[in-house]
Amino acid sequence: MTKENKIFAMLNSTGCFDLDEAISLLHQEIVRLEDRAYLPIPPNDKAGLIVGVIDLNDEVEVLVKFEEGVLQLTKNELRTGFLMAD
Repeated sequence: MTKENKIFAMLNSTGCFDLDEAISLLHQEIVRLEDRAYLPIPPNDKAGLIVGVIDLNDEVEVLVKFEEGVLQLTKNELRTGFLMAD
């Protein structure tokens, strides 16, 4: 099983991140689904880096830094709209 598959197997297990799960994703590089053609080594303007974790309203989310700004993503948003780069 590749690193990407292990990460997505973990993400598919429940509906929301738990804190340890979100922290384990720190420093992972991701791309939007529409940019998957750039994998396995996406250019900097297509890649995002998971740089933080936030716990708001009983829901843990990850912060992703892209060239154009920062996104705050739930587990479902990350799982359905993004791919992990190796």
